[in-house]
Amino acid sequence: MPGHYPKPPIENEAQLGRIVASLFREEGWKVVEEPREKNVAPDFLVSKNGKKFVVELKRASEGRKDRVIPLLSQAALEAVHYSRVMPGHPVPLAIVGANRIPNSIAEDAKQFMRERAPDVGVGVVDLEGLRLFAGHGLESLSSLRRPQSELGAPNVRARSPQLFSDLNQWILKVLLAPRIPEVYLSAPRGRYQGASQLAEAAGVSVMSAFRFVEEFSKEGFLESGGGVLRLVRLRELLNRWVAASQRRILEIPMRWVLHRGKKALWNAVRSYQSDEAIASADQLSSPRPRLCLGLFEAAEALGIGFVHGVKPYLYLERLNAEVVRDLGLSGKAEEAEADLYVRIPGNRESAFRGVVWKDGVPVSDILQVWLDVSQHPSRGKEQADLIWRRILSPALESSEP
Repeated sequence: MPGHYPKPPIENEAQLGRIVASLFREEGWKVVEEPREKNVAPDFLVSKNGKKFVVELKRASEGRKDRVIPLLSQAALEAVHYSRVMPGHPVPLAIVGANRIPNSIAEDAKQFMRERAPDVGVGVVDLEGLRLFAGHGLESLSSLRRPQSELGAPNVRARSPQLFSDLNQWILKVLLAPRIPEVYLSAPRGRYQGASQLAEAAGVSVMSAFRFVEEFSKEGFLESGGGVLRLVRLRELLNRWVAASQRRILEIPMRWVLHRGKKALWNAVRSYQSDEAIASADQLSSPRPRLCLGLFEAAEALGIGFVHGVKPYLYLERLNAEVVRDLGLSGKAEEAEADLYVRIPGNRESAFRGVVWKDGVPVSDILQVWLDVSQHPSRGKEQADLIWRRILSPALESSEP
């Protein structure tokens, strides 16, 4: 990695979006940022000379192959979904960006996608001027590396590392766990005198825990009085956490292949977990994607349900056709005819490590439910307020546990 960039490194997808939008506008494309059509919100719609693309972006923290290709694949899945549900079915375009992506890795990523998803346009960009595009006539956007100052990217102020990254959210839950009853959150409960102890308890690397301690201390949310790590200014911290969690997330409408009544979802998940237990006994089997009930269905399972009549949500670690089939679901559903929604979380470690079990079914923890429903249009704020009043406020705003 170079030691210096003339402009700030790409710290988040919003900054990457500004760079990509600039690239298209330079070439005479019309760019619509964050369009909202049919209850979906992709990153961009771009159009020119009768061609129209729906664009989904992903930022890689490093330009390594094991970072770039999975993120490009995820962007492609989301773009294909948006293309399917949007009027006119614009061509899906997946783009990944990083501070620097070697030419060889960019070519490997392009080839990987052309072999496995030939109908999806592909783009790979970095701050050193790499523009590699393929599919549907997009090759004309490609160019050799050139100094970053020629990219036309907006001059954005450098930002601190992402406070609410996936692992940071999980570590937050670990530090909050002593205050929250175990029936609402599965997490270790202890007092930690430094990053090493915190890392061991949370099951993360010491470096991840060290970054957490450094970032939250710098923001004034973490103190180590008496040698023990302690979260402070909790109300402000939680408000910022809620705001950070309201990003776009991939939601896929699903239908049951055979209608199986009100307990269909519970029965399907319970059966899946039973099959998973059998599969895990076979050491040659690779782990199946994790899943759990989410949002209002999870609130009901935790005994704090308030909103009824909303279609249930199921969190699934990654989109997997075999798993969808095993659950008895079909992804060939429009919004109006969906029986439930499958959510693919961006914060998968935080989402799945804290799950609690109800009658053999994994359920989102109370903090995750509170975050997820807070801005849901179907009376989500009322559900979140109830969770806050009855569970979180008494637990978190009381004296030290």
